Amino acid sequence: MSSPILRQVDLPNAFTLSGLMLSLLSVIFAIQEQFCAAIICMIYAGLTDMLDGVVARQTQRTELQSKVGKQLDSIVDVCSFGFAPAIFAYCFGLQDPLSIAVLIFYIGMNALRLAYFNSTGLSESEGEEYFTGLPVTYAAMFIPLTFTASFVLSNSTMKLVMNGLYLLLAIAMIIDFKMLKIRGIWYGIFALGALALTAVYGWAIAVGI
Repeated sequence: MSSPILRQVDLPNAFTLSGLMLSLLSVIFAIQEQFCAAIICMIYAGLTDMLDGVVARQTQRTELQSKVGKQLDSIVDVCSFGFAPAIFAYCFGLQDPLSIAVLIFYIGMNALRLAYFNSTGLSESEGEEYFTGLPVTYAAMFIPLTFTASFVLSNSTMKLVMNGLYLLLAIAMIIDFKMLKIRGIWYGIFALGALALTAVYGWAIAVGI
């Protein structure tokens, strides 16, 4: 008889796990100082997280598979959008005491926001669903967008920019504001954005930046 744990690896949960593998690759590339490759993996970890819910809604699942999927999603999120970006930043050079404090704060708020969301879920108003605070997945958009500045800024300036970005992301995850849950055409827009950023970072790898 197959493992009852492995039987929960349906298509949506396998899709979620693929995001975890991409995050591990992002960390490995960051440790090797291949930052553009690390960023590409981070982008697709974010895209995977955004789309796994779409896959789940199109798949027939058992109740247990669905419950496991919700737990798995949060575990993967804290790895993909908490630890992996923090390790990326550390490898890039955010290693002074203040930067480490910022990264610790970032990871802490990331985990706290995920735990809060697991407990409360989405809020509803006038037929629309809203997140409280910035979803952690958006780190996979803002970090790659901001890091394009490294092509023109000095490392010392870029470290200041990254410190500010991680601090702002951490604060945005926990402040009390409502953010509309994206749907429909927005998935296509984000996918196109991911392809555009992939082209930019792929070009950077090709020319040796």
